[in-house]
Amino acid sequence: MEFLKSKKKVSIVAVILAAVIAIGGMSMHANAAMKVHTYTVAKQNIVKTVELNGNIVSDESESYYSNIEGRIASINFKAGDYVKKGDVIISYDTDEIDRVIALTDYSMKEAFGNYDSIIQAGGRSAGLYSEAKTTLADLENQIAVTQATIEATQNSLIEKRAALADEGANLQISVIDWADSPDSDEYENLQKLIASNTCAQQYDPEIVRMQENLTYLNDQLASYKELKSQMVSQKATGYAGLITNGTKEQIEAAKAANEISTADKVEKLEAAKQGVRSDFSGVITSIGVSENETVGNGTFLFTIESTENVVIKVNVNKYDIMDIEEGLSTSTVIKNKEYTGKVSRIEHMTGNGENASVGVEVSFDEPDEDLILGLETKVKVTTASHNDVTVIPMDALCMDEESNYVFVLDGKKALRKNVEIGVKNDDNVEIVSGIDAGEIVIWNDDSELTDGMDVRSE
Repeated sequence: MEFLKSKKKVSIVAVILAAVIAIGGMSMHANAAMKVHTYTVAKQNIVKTVELNGNIVSDESESYYSNIEGRIASINFKAGDYVKKGDVIISYDTDEIDRVIALTDYSMKEAFGNYDSIIQAGGRSAGLYSEAKTTLADLENQIAVTQATIEATQNSLIEKRAALADEGANLQISVIDWADSPDSDEYENLQKLIASNTCAQQYDPEIVRMQENLTYLNDQLASYKELKSQMVSQKATGYAGLITNGTKEQIEAAKAANEISTADKVEKLEAAKQGVRSDFSGVITSIGVSENETVGNGTFLFTIESTENVVIKVNVNKYDIMDIEEGLSTSTVIKNKEYTGKVSRIEHMTGNGENASVGVEVSFDEPDEDLILGLETKVKVTTASHNDVTVIPMDALCMDEESNYVFVLDGKKALRKNVEIGVKNDDNVEIVSGIDAGEIVIWNDDSELTDGMDVRSE
């Protein structure tokens, strides 16, 4: 009886142990399945962007210059100020302008009276005067050229003679060295060379040619100077005759030119009374005058750089430029305001230096006065945008030397599938083929999955 009791206890213990082992085995099996992240594949949009650093610059600049002589009454803006098209940047002293207009009108009337007097006086020597004036200009040039040629020839002659004289002196020194051997061939050769050198100093063909050329040039110069004297006299005589009837047409033309010039001057003066206005909206980048300063015609006043025609200039490295094309959409944030635009220009050359880059310009769709010229900013260029495509997280994408692939959840196991990818960005990647919407892709941040591995979702 005692034995049966003990045997019964042993059986109960065995059953309990078996249950414990089974439960432990189930627990160990459950713990063996790898925890994975899951994502249900769905259709969505994917955008790829490239972020570039650039500076805002104006693509249009204009410098303004005074077209009258006058006093600056006021400068209404400072360098760095934003101005609108039509704003008066600089104002002239209008009282002084009125005075100049009155004097100009008086001067024109006085000139017209003189023209009439000259026409009546007439003249007959305009042709001689014109001929003498033209000829004198030519003669001055010919005289200058001839004198320069004479000087150059004289210098060449001096150099040639000096060279021959130096050669002769060296020969004389050599003869002295051989004086103890008067019967030697070397001594005789030196004597011949000395004789030849002495002759050359007088009759060398180049020396003779230069001497003859100098004689000719000096004769020519004397002829030019004599003719110049005649033309000076002719010019004086002709000038006296310019008041004759032969100059009537010239005087009439001068009168008409004076009238046009005066009208143009008065027109500019009248316009100047309205001030110098900006032709477009932009920023004044420099001012060249001061208030109360009297300026002349052509004086630099100021420069405006447009804010209506501005671009962002960026330098793109050799990797990013592969994705950049003209016409791509862009966005940038300036002073907490987003501006859209597009890639408007790509230079077809690289800059210099070790890290050569390509210059790219980005235009604004709607530029405004809040843009700050010279400001550095970041530009996002949308290099690709696909809508309603299969997209998964980048973390779920795997790759080896042969293919790209993902793991999908197949019951409680990991199933490898090869995929073809399209556009990708920092977060997501487009799947062109290989999996479909509704499937669940899985991955583990720390460990690699294998095909058929037991997995469990977190």
